[in-house]
Amino acid sequence: MTAMDMTDLIILGSIGVLTLGLFYWRSAKDPARPSAPGSAIGHKGSAPATPSRPGTPVLRKAPTKKSLVEKAKSLNASNRLFVFYGSQTGTAEDLATRIAKEASASLGVAALICDPEDYDMKELANWPLTDGKDLFGFFLATYGEGEPTDNAVEFYSWLMDGKGLGEDAGDEDDDMTFERPVEGLSYFIFALGNKTYEHYNAIGRRAFKRLEKLGALPVLPIGEGDDDGSLEEDFLAWKPKVMAAVSTFFGLDGVKTVSQRDRPHVPVYDVVDGKPKSQAAVFRGEHTIDTPRRWEAALTEAATEGFEMLEADQQYKEVTKIVTYDAKHPFYGRVVASRPLFTKTADTFDFTGSGAEMPSGGDPPKWSVSGTSKIVVQRDCYHMELDLSGSRLKYTTGDHVGVWPENSPAEVGRLARLLKIDTLDRVIDMVPNPKNPLPNTKKPFPMPCTLRAALTNYLDITDVLKQFHFDILAKYATAPADRERLLAISEDRALYVSLIEKGRKNLADVVAEFPSIQVPLGVVLGEILTRTAVRYYSISSSSKEEPTRVSLTAVVVRYAVASPAAGLALPGGSARKAKVVLKEGLATSWLQRQHDARTGTGAALATETSVPPLHLPLYIRSSTFRLPANHQTPIVMVGPGTGVAPFRGFVHERVLAAKQGSTVGPTWLFYGCRNSESDFLYRDEFEAFESQAANGLPIDLHIVTAFSRQGAQKVYVQHRITEYARDVWRLLHTLRGSFYICGDAKHMAHDVVNALEAMAVSVGGLSNDGAKQWIKDMRASGRYLEDVWS
Repeated sequence: MTAMDMTDLIILGSIGVLTLGLFYWRSAKDPARPSAPGSAIGHKGSAPATPSRPGTPVLRKAPTKKSLVEKAKSLNASNRLFVFYGSQTGTAEDLATRIAKEASASLGVAALICDPEDYDMKELANWPLTDGKDLFGFFLATYGEGEPTDNAVEFYSWLMDGKGLGEDAGDEDDDMTFERPVEGLSYFIFALGNKTYEHYNAIGRRAFKRLEKLGALPVLPIGEGDDDGSLEEDFLAWKPKVMAAVSTFFGLDGVKTVSQRDRPHVPVYDVVDGKPKSQAAVFRGEHTIDTPRRWEAALTEAATEGFEMLEADQQYKEVTKIVTYDAKHPFYGRVVASRPLFTKTADTFDFTGSGAEMPSGGDPPKWSVSGTSKIVVQRDCYHMELDLSGSRLKYTTGDHVGVWPENSPAEVGRLARLLKIDTLDRVIDMVPNPKNPLPNTKKPFPMPCTLRAALTNYLDITDVLKQFHFDILAKYATAPADRERLLAISEDRALYVSLIEKGRKNLADVVAEFPSIQVPLGVVLGEILTRTAVRYYSISSSSKEEPTRVSLTAVVVRYAVASPAAGLALPGGSARKAKVVLKEGLATSWLQRQHDARTGTGAALATETSVPPLHLPLYIRSSTFRLPANHQTPIVMVGPGTGVAPFRGFVHERVLAAKQGSTVGPTWLFYGCRNSESDFLYRDEFEAFESQAANGLPIDLHIVTAFSRQGAQKVYVQHRITEYARDVWRLLHTLRGSFYICGDAKHMAHDVVNALEAMAVSVGGLSNDGAKQWIKDMRASGRYLEDVWS
């Protein structure tokens, strides 16, 4: 080896050492955001963070994976059913639990409900054990653009060998298909999705095919549920088939003939008094899977280092600071700005001829009674900015921010009164009922906690009851007439839909109509009410312009509905009448309360947590909805209503690039709303940018508007795309620009696609099939992106 060769090696080795050292230093100084967000938070029983002095950053310990093999052996049963769920909002988990309970109660099979995030799912490889017969069920929801739910990401990535996301079907051969690691493993899958989305049930379908390709044996064809129709009806139609398949697999005689009416309900949990070591060990509504979180106020000017400004005379900080904030342990970001975006706009609900009893009074300006049969409901939309300072959280324009809402004190108080809860300050814990047939039941939320925290922060008390809930409630109704009516609702789908689903009845509504219901608290908290799900909003700010703030745009869900009487008659025999009731969205009404408290236009926020006022639990979810890396690439954006949210960030970012001297390509936004004077979101900003572009700012910016209730004809964004068809074709086809759409998936997105196909035929000269293929090719090349919801 020459001297030059040795010198080269020394230089290269030195560079390598320095590079590794620099990488380690940067990682410790500013750790990157996790590549895949975690699951919706829940009490996982993981080890608490290392104790530290106030303000000391600590890394949260990763929870240890449980062993499926050891769990199987611990059951001491020859027939074992493992039921896994990939769930984002709790629906898949709910269905998995129902099947596991049914298999246990009706077939005598030892059933386990498993969160795949908690277990070492790689143990499925080479599974077949000699000490029992095992069947594996998977309830898998498809989320976003053909992606697994957060808690199934790791399992799905292993199963698919990193493939099978978005447009990628993941069906090509690889090392695993030759090794066939799950040879002989028996399974079934129920897929959950929404047909309005491009990748309907993609995760369940791909997992089903992949397992079969790897050697596993399905015991029946895949089941599918469509949330755009009636996922519950789809499940109920599939349920007898899977129960028969389970019975056949284990060689059993079939489902026991005891009717559902005669089968007593066995609670999963019992509620007991919590016995914390100290008050500091009580959860009071803060979200975490670790120990309770606490914030403290700076009492003197000398003790303000590391504290965060809230008001001119007060500062706060979290006592134990965590470096990694995620879906399991969200950061609490301060609301630093908020403002209304609508101006004097309302919806009128007319109940003439319905025979429904109208409410008295109202809650002006939110809603009021007009005449004898109309309700006027104010429309509200808010822009809100949350501070990320000190969190080390980063986002990219187009990402989503997830927040956990709270139930209103009024709704919590109402439910507590109806359930005859004496005090909401009681500290509780939940333990598995000894008679519960499901051995691995985990606590549904952080405990010990107060009842107030459970009903305010951890459980969604506004959710419409599901049909199977009525069978449970019937078992606890002391009046025979109430019991029979509740059972009838549980057995008759049409009756349930007409009385409960269309009437939007929650638990409080039902208990108010059936006062003889004496349901145990453990059943309420563990089986009837569902865990409050994280709500995602498209970030409406630019990370380049505001790296330490995220903005969201939310229209308040508020409407009136004629809610039919579910009970048969009032005491004395008089018929019950339908009532007109006002309903609000859980998350958006909570955001409005934050704004009202911040601006002094509403009541101060009451909370028992030590979280300072106006600090909201949040985390950042990465998205593929991205601006082109090259500023010169043309973009066409379509975002009516709050669908404009991410495009506000896109436009801000491109305007900033132009101001900094970059060459920016054509930037077109098609925006639609009802009226230019009442609900034109961010009108002042967009008009200011257009003025700057017209006066020398080097950006080709076009804001094309469509107003559906201004003028003789309704004009929507798809009509404006047709009007500008030649420009849009030039931008997308000739200049190979990128197309973005955000908003309603069921109607708007479908109509926009039709407009694009018609444009490709009329302007581009393609055939109908060619137009469809053109859009498909844009999707495949990453130039057609959607951020839509149903």
